[in-house]
Amino acid sequence: MNINPLQPNFINLISNEPASPFSPHLGETPETSFADILTDSLKTAAELDSADKASAIELLIGQNDDLAGLLLDAQKAELSLTLALQIRNKVLDAYNEIMRMQV
Repeated sequence: MNINPLQPNFINLISNEPASPFSPHLGETPETSFADILTDSLKTAAELDSADKASAIELLIGQNDDLAGLLLDAQKAELSLTLALQIRNKVLDAYNEIMRMQV
């Protein structure tokens, strides 16, 4: 059985290094922007959803009898969509908080 991670880019979001004003990376632009990460997560969610649907169709028409693989595909699609929705919710919360600030 081949097990692949959902999205390796999300691992890079969390850094163990504390932010420091003397950090050499403070003024540099990041390699990937937040929009790219969000776009990638949505693309991954869509790809995993289509793979889940394809697995279900293959099971229904009798081309494949791997029920465990179907359930894994469904769980991957659900987790990916949940992650994308949580990222979206956090962005909307941050936007709403900024809009409530007094200037």
